[in-house]
Amino acid sequence: MSCIAEGLQLWNHLFNACSVELMSLNRKEMATRAATSKPRFVTTVIIAWLMAKSTLSASTIKAIVYRNMMDRLACPPDYDHSEPANRVNTSLRVEMLRKAMALSNVDAYIITGEDQHQQTEMISPENDRRQLVSGFTGSSGTAVVTDKQAVLWTDGRYYLQADQQLDCQWILMKSGRDQVPEISHWLKSVLSPGDRVGADPKLVNANHWLQWRNELAGSDIWLDALPTNLVDVVWKCAKIVSPNNSTCSSRSSSNKPSTTAYVHDIAYSGQSWQDKVDAVRNELMAQKLDAVVLTALDEIAWLLNLRGGDVPYSPLVEGYVYLSLDRIVLFIQPTKMTELIREHLNSDDCQEETICVEVRHYENVFNDLPVLTENVDSVLLPSNYAYSGGVSFAIYETIPAVKRRTSPSPLILLKATKNAIEVEGMKNAHMKDAVALCDFLSLLQEQIHEGKVQWDELKVVHTLDEYRQQQDLNRGPSFSTIAAFGPNGAVIHYRPSLETNRIIDNSSFLIIDSGGQYLDGTTDVTRTFHFGRATQRQKEIYTRVLMGAIDLAALVFSDSMADSHIDIIARQHLYQVGLDYHHGTGHGIGSFLNVHESPIQVNINSKEPHRFRANYFFSDEPGYYLPNEYGIRLETILRVVDVNMTQQHPQEESHYGGNRFFGFEPVTMVPFESDLILADMMTSKQMKWLNDYHQLVRLNVGAELQRRRNTTSTTSSNTGGCWPWLVSKTRPVTPSP
Repeated sequence: MSCIAEGLQLWNHLFNACSVELMSLNRKEMATRAATSKPRFVTTVIIAWLMAKSTLSASTIKAIVYRNMMDRLACPPDYDHSEPANRVNTSLRVEMLRKAMALSNVDAYIITGEDQHQQTEMISPENDRRQLVSGFTGSSGTAVVTDKQAVLWTDGRYYLQADQQLDCQWILMKSGRDQVPEISHWLKSVLSPGDRVGADPKLVNANHWLQWRNELAGSDIWLDALPTNLVDVVWKCAKIVSPNNSTCSSRSSSNKPSTTAYVHDIAYSGQSWQDKVDAVRNELMAQKLDAVVLTALDEIAWLLNLRGGDVPYSPLVEGYVYLSLDRIVLFIQPTKMTELIREHLNSDDCQEETICVEVRHYENVFNDLPVLTENVDSVLLPSNYAYSGGVSFAIYETIPAVKRRTSPSPLILLKATKNAIEVEGMKNAHMKDAVALCDFLSLLQEQIHEGKVQWDELKVVHTLDEYRQQQDLNRGPSFSTIAAFGPNGAVIHYRPSLETNRIIDNSSFLIIDSGGQYLDGTTDVTRTFHFGRATQRQKEIYTRVLMGAIDLAALVFSDSMADSHIDIIARQHLYQVGLDYHHGTGHGIGSFLNVHESPIQVNINSKEPHRFRANYFFSDEPGYYLPNEYGIRLETILRVVDVNMTQQHPQEESHYGGNRFFGFEPVTMVPFESDLILADMMTSKQMKWLNDYHQLVRLNVGAELQRRRNTTSTTSSNTGGCWPWLVSKTRPVTPSP
């Protein structure tokens, strides 16, 4: 039976089960349970069931369940703990998913946060299946549903957000904490030999699939690749509308709104696609490989100098690429293509051109890859690495086992190393970004101090986005702008909504984390403000966060140092008073590509080391978050630059062992909040770095403001007011007399 036929048959079965009476009954059942269940009773029932199904000890199960279910925020809601405004009731969705599972004869179902290209952070709304099932909107997390339980794993960035958004039927597994089991281990504890776990092989990367399959098989539990995505079936059956979609989606890529791709001009890319293909082929030959299958959209966009509008906030076009030593095939929807792109890729002249790109239909990739690889001996199927998800298990299975080779994509390092044109473009993009922020922040501060105009988080988001749009070459935000006031700032990746929107006043901190996509670069910057009188303790913590950011930015180190090893530099001043934060300190950033780019992940908890290279760009963003009170985060984009030690100390050249040394150069040009800095806490070196940076900001941004005033074009309504604000924020910081 074909995949389509099986999907239709499953749809028909489920449709017959979806009567109005049944839906109403489910709602009544859930209401009754919520009204009558007491936490201790619910926990006792679940523990008893787990003990019957598991080989784990009773004490271990009790500890895990009690901590991860009983500690849920406002579960159940009561007079002392009202339900969070952004909590999503997914009872009906989960119940219908369980019916689909029963019809498919699976005992558990895994829902990842990835799309077919293994993207997690920026995916189209119609691909966000995990959000549909759970209500959780964070960029990292995996949900698992059994016949009795619904569980979601996420990392420290999203503990608080998930606790707010998940309704009380969900168990929240806080990855990274002690005794929190991995997905496969948990499944083995709640399932029995012979049980089946289902998942969509297009939405799970091959590494994870193989790991889960092997671990589950040891307990005689089978991981099955289902030809029909059960969440898609539930979506149709329940007629549930996604929070990000206005219509009920069929989740077929052919039904998505059509946006054509476009050529990214070499004036911004700095290198022709032909030269990039040659570079990749050289990497393949060095690794004795015949071909590579590319599924990561940012790699395809970079390789072919193409951009598109298929992914929110990232200028990417959906597609796959097969690249061998003598052939290039692009799988893309025909509606995305234009004559200009075909000309750009020499697609109509493959008989005459020495290098051209064949174009085939997007949906043909699974049938065509086995044929394309018939005459090659080895095919690289990229593994997951840093932010790159690698190929899906479905793609992995199209290549015969004897030909498969797995390792990180060679494009990752090539793309991350910016050429001279891209370096200049990134600097220009950040300068335009600084002007937009300067204009906006000076207006915001003035109006909040005056108290005549009311500001809230959503107004900050919309207004700042408008200021950026006025900048030359801007193509929109690089991610959903974060404006988090007071307690909302404690949610690390908070996104304001109508339910959570707060009025901004002078009583607490305001975090603004935002960025822009420009044809010549991508930006990401975070600053924290207080428009009133911060307490001494708040100033101390802000200063400690700033000291960590400065120490990291001022670091000089050997090229043998891994990115995860320098994270402690940014955390040390918080550690000294027993504080920390639950996210990495830095991420790579693309050039008119993804705002989070591999390979750099400055994260002390990373088990995967990555090395720096000259002209990598990455973020330096330590923070601190006090639950239900406030958050502080300071983010500056840094460029990796060479530091020539032999010129400084030529007589000691032999002692360096030939190592190359790197340092960092800031490209973000936005001042820190001087009113929150306790200069007496800082070292002279830290103070010098800060004052040098602020002088650089004043000179560069001031010169750009002057240039714009001398031209006939205007950028915003507050350019004149920006200069006094900039001067006040960049005055030298000095210790108390």
